[in-house]
Amino acid sequence: MSAAPIHPASRRERAIRLTVAASVGAKGFSIVCTFIQVPLALHYLGAEAYGFWVTLFSIMLVLNFVDFGLGVGMQHAMARAYGTDNAESMKRAFWTGAAALAVLGVVILAAGVAAAWLGAWPDILHIRDTELRRETPAALSIAVAAFALGLPFNAVARLAAAVQRGWIHAIWIAAGSALSLGFVALAAHAHWGFLGFLAASLLVPTLQGIGLFVHLLGGLGWSLWPTALAPAAELRGMLRSSLYFAFPQFGLALVQSMPAIAISVAAGASAVTGYNLLIRMFSPFQQGQQILLNPIWPAYTEAHSRADHAWVTRTYLRTVGAFFVLALGIAAVAWKSHALLRLWIGPSAVFAGPHLTMLVAAWCLLQMAAQPCVFYLMGIGRLHQLAWVATPGLLVSSFALLLGSRGGTATSVLGYGSLALAVTLLPPLAWETARAMRASKAEACRP
Repeated sequence: MSAAPIHPASRRERAIRLTVAASVGAKGFSIVCTFIQVPLALHYLGAEAYGFWVTLFSIMLVLNFVDFGLGVGMQHAMARAYGTDNAESMKRAFWTGAAALAVLGVVILAAGVAAAWLGAWPDILHIRDTELRRETPAALSIAVAAFALGLPFNAVARLAAAVQRGWIHAIWIAAGSALSLGFVALAAHAHWGFLGFLAASLLVPTLQGIGLFVHLLGGLGWSLWPTALAPAAELRGMLRSSLYFAFPQFGLALVQSMPAIAISVAAGASAVTGYNLLIRMFSPFQQGQQILLNPIWPAYTEAHSRADHAWVTRTYLRTVGAFFVLALGIAAVAWKSHALLRLWIGPSAVFAGPHLTMLVAAWCLLQMAAQPCVFYLMGIGRLHQLAWVATPGLLVSSFALLLGSRGGTATSVLGYGSLALAVTLLPPLAWETARAMRASKAEACRP
């Protein structure tokens, strides 16, 4: 007698639990690696070079989001195909998205390397060390090249999320963290210099992407060689979804990466160190929220395509509750931040003071408060509406961070940015989410 088929909701819940469990383990391991890596990097590089290293990672974060929404568009298309059991459509969306990301990477590489050598970046970033100033264009070029090389492999992470196999991605996140720590330790021990240290830390995501590519496609039974690309009609639909999300995606990248850049402009690269240490202490709670939301996003899409609106609403309310639990954790860490920093880094820890600590905590919490709404709207396909309500607030908040740099301190940067997020982003997002939930409820009540 054949086994009873698994109900989609049960399969969905099991996939989310498995992905969250694997991601918690992988993220916990990554946090341990990062906590070891940070004092190693800080002691080897010194405050200014470490701040510049963090600034380069912030630039990489901006670049990772500048894919014109292609990653979101292809994930949405693959998740819809998965919800309707259309494997061929899913393959076409994957290979089409990967090809588009590869072309985009080449374009960004050419433009980024030219900008790295033509711009007066040492002056813009207030870098004072003579040797570091000389190496700045090469360092920026390495960051851009590492991004361009790894960009096509972002398609594999999108595929893992779309088919609800995020636990495979989690395995390779942990592997990448171990590789990063090993390379950084080797670079510091062998005295490779700043450029060698930078290359060792930035090239790991590409190796991680290659491993995930082979593992996931093998697990799905797909060929490692490209198949036919999507036809014109499917391509237009994917590009339309991509375009809708491109603007809020870029705004989100600016909001997440701009503080380090604005603080560097305001007070020099060394001032970024105190901010970054606080961010890293709060990051386990931010990452915990991402661990929860990442597998729920494609599950929203699949459930919405099956008209399971009750499950979508119930799950959204759970994510809101999870935010409040995580917020309590951030408040506790902020309260004991001085003691935790000394325990982590040692007597040489850079403590920026209680005022900055409160602002960094508020900055993290405001971003986290927006995430349940953003993932809900993306998951049910309201990308057009999300673009209209989120983009203005994100861009205004990014501009506010730069405006705050005129105050010459990290607190002025984060004060302006936090106020802008609270006023211009959260209210429109909450309003659109409530409107979408009313529409889904009305649709579920139709005969």
